[in-house]
Amino acid sequence: MTNKLKQLTWAHHQAAERRKFAKQLISGGIDPFVYYKFLNCQYLVYKLLEDIVIIPPHLTTIYRAPRILQDIEELGEIYGFDDIDHYPESVGRCMSHMQGLADADDNDGLLSHMYVRHFGELHGGQIIKAKTPGKGVMYEFEGDTKVLIEEFRKLLHDGMEVEAKRCFDFASELFDELSK
Repeated sequence: MTNKLKQLTWAHHQAAERRKFAKQLISGGIDPFVYYKFLNCQYLVYKLLEDIVIIPPHLTTIYRAPRILQDIEELGEIYGFDDIDHYPESVGRCMSHMQGLADADDNDGLLSHMYVRHFGELHGGQIIKAKTPGKGVMYEFEGDTKVLIEEFRKLLHDGMEVEAKRCFDFASELFDELSK
């Protein structure tokens, strides 16, 4: 099976990048509390995804949840932020959807979500890291990222298109909710 997932999902990718919140992330103009809330949302989603997806052990360096938590704790200390008591609705919908994929033993669907989210950190993360508050350890990967990307790509195929697009849609919804 071919692997043209990037091309097949490009329009959804661009739609997410064009959101007001995404532009704020890369502009350097993001409010520290809004970024803190974003990280908290990301932590919930990434933690669940990384707990339920099945990947080969040699690829677990792609996991971000522990590093996202480090960034949350750092910003909490710097700015005195408290725990988030209300999350955007898209976070719950996304988590429920991913749990449904796990319940249906749809690991390819979960891998689609990992592809969208984790490859975003691998590729665009360095730009975001330089523009957001804190150290941004979530954007730091151990080892050779080219090898990590190459090895993870072996798990992907074109049949993951629909679920990858759904993940981009969840990201777009979150971006819109954080921009309000």
